[in-house]
Amino acid sequence: MTHSIFGFIIVLGVLIFVHELGHFIVARLCGVGVEKFSLGFGPRLIGRKIGRTDYRISAIPLGGYVKMVGDEPDSEIAPEDMAIAFDYKSVWKRILIVAAGPVSNFLLAAFIFWVLYLVHGIEHLKPVVEQIQTETTLITSNDVEGFQKGDIIAAIENEPVKSWTDVVQRVEASKGRTLAFTVKRGNSGYVINVTPQLEKSQNLFGEEIQKYGIGVSPFPAITPTIGEVRKNTPAMRAGLQAGDRIITIDGTVVKSWKEMAKVISACNGRKLELEVQRAEKRITTQITPELWPDTNNVGEKIKRYMIGITAVNVPPQTFTERLNPLRAAVESIARTYEITELTVLSIVKIFQNKISSKTIGGPIMIAEMAGQRAKEGILSFVFFIALLSVNLGLINLFPIPVLDGGHLLFFTIESLKGSPLSMKAREISQQAGVCVLLALMVFIFYNDIMRVFFS
Repeated sequence: MTHSIFGFIIVLGVLIFVHELGHFIVARLCGVGVEKFSLGFGPRLIGRKIGRTDYRISAIPLGGYVKMVGDEPDSEIAPEDMAIAFDYKSVWKRILIVAAGPVSNFLLAAFIFWVLYLVHGIEHLKPVVEQIQTETTLITSNDVEGFQKGDIIAAIENEPVKSWTDVVQRVEASKGRTLAFTVKRGNSGYVINVTPQLEKSQNLFGEEIQKYGIGVSPFPAITPTIGEVRKNTPAMRAGLQAGDRIITIDGTVVKSWKEMAKVISACNGRKLELEVQRAEKRITTQITPELWPDTNNVGEKIKRYMIGITAVNVPPQTFTERLNPLRAAVESIARTYEITELTVLSIVKIFQNKISSKTIGGPIMIAEMAGQRAKEGILSFVFFIALLSVNLGLINLFPIPVLDGGHLLFFTIESLKGSPLSMKAREISQQAGVCVLLALMVFIFYNDIMRVFFS
């Protein structure tokens, strides 16, 4: 609980400060006076007034704001303040000031990634074949039957390969064209000509897709060998032990952890008979799976039948690439773009009902995740801040009145038609925007409460 509260305060404080600082800096650069710079809403708790600006921390820590001179359309402005009033600036300056908040959140994410890459580098998967998934179509093999476990892919079409990402990208780019793979096997080198084929796969949203592959993976095969038996579970009651390897379930041979989990999950609570290899002997036992909480591909909480065991963790082979400041900057921008794109796709799929709206969370969920990341270490926690910063930047760009995106929409319309929207149109839009936000907040808090108390 302490980690969650502490993490929540830091995360929200950093994100709000950076967002409002963006508005503040650009407003001052554009000659707009700032009356209040507040972290939080509601009554003022503490603060200090410097010049015209009251820098304050307010009572409700769920946001922040920058109050500028003349930023309310119906407000009266003293003649001497017209030169520094927001509404008296050109539409392009107003667009820059409003856009500066979300842009600052994207810049914060990129800066965090830049520091992480500069200090710790980027971790890559080594181009080592750890698992043969399917048969590949070989054109010529130079007396080599095909890939073998432990092969190091050194080059494709005579172009050096640095990481497994290079392998994936070049295979996908081939569109089924035969490729020559140079592999190192022990002290020998071979050339294997392979024709990539379309294979069924799943994207991050659990949707079935097809992509070109060569039937090998850098991830070690996960065998149905027990790494840990959890307490008070069917597995413990059945006498299973760490190191046991499950051979059959109801007489059906299971060769991988995935096959085993699929059979157990589909049993619907029916009693199963397991044949287990323990050291030099085989043991037969009966076990009744139970419903346990779990998460699906998109992080949605579900329940499925399990017996309470974990797999033996065999991590893939990796290496860390050190980056110079320029390369780190390029990679940080690319990572920020990737996360932004993925977040946009996630939002679209929620509206398409391909991702459950139950995955949407609010302050309680953020606090829980912040606490978890804080326990995992500073790197995980800082990465979480960057991830949330991208989300905050995107949410504020939604074209909903009251949010920055709503103001940007109004200013864009003003620039196109040559005059502002009528006061009545803006008032109606603002009221509608408040209703939408209130409904969204109620839904988010409902999700948080259901997740904490009823999942």
